[in-house]
Amino acid sequence: MASQSAEAQIERIVKDNNRPYGLQQLVDLAATMNFKKAQVTKAVDALVAKGSILAKEFGKTKIYLPPQTGRPVLSKEDYEASKQKTRELQEQCQKEAVECKQLETELSQLRSVLSEAEISRQTEELKRKLAADEKKLAMLKSNAVLITAEERAAAEKALARTLEAWRKRRSMFKNIWGAISENMDGKQADLFEEIGVETDEAAGADMAEAERLMPGSKRMRR
Repeated sequence: MASQSAEAQIERIVKDNNRPYGLQQLVDLAATMNFKKAQVTKAVDALVAKGSILAKEFGKTKIYLPPQTGRPVLSKEDYEASKQKTRELQEQCQKEAVECKQLETELSQLRSVLSEAEISRQTEELKRKLAADEKKLAMLKSNAVLITAEERAAAEKALARTLEAWRKRRSMFKNIWGAISENMDGKQADLFEEIGVETDEAAGADMAEAERLMPGSKRMRR
């Protein structure tokens, strides 16, 4: 039933417009009526077989057109008028295509602009951040004690212990890995990923950066 409907629509398109069509053109037109390419191809072949439309080959290209038997022959004046009308319609189509492209560009630009609600939300977020920064700046300007000497010493001691443990474990792993990976093939990064080894780089950790947090006299050498 769907194929018969496709045949009727394809035959109507070709005959009503009385012009040649390529298969892809018919497929595109029929797609607006929810017909698939396979349906259109089958319908076209059936119409050609019945003689309802004609097929002409031009090299590798096949064109489909309506039979001209019984159709009135246009006078020279009517033919020229038809050509002029076609040119006018083509120019109008090109003009509208340019306008459509401009409208699509404007629409894309409008979609990238923040809405009033989004602007208000971002404004409130910036105000809260500004208030927090101003409060912090005021504390710094007032010479307020943000951390006591005891708290600082305790933090430095904890950091030193952490760095020492980090350094020892990294050294232990390098020694063990060097022994077991001596004859292994493949890239080290691929092997680490396969067996689940998380390196400092993969974890986003930087020992040198952490060591710089320690006072100069207390920094530990590797």
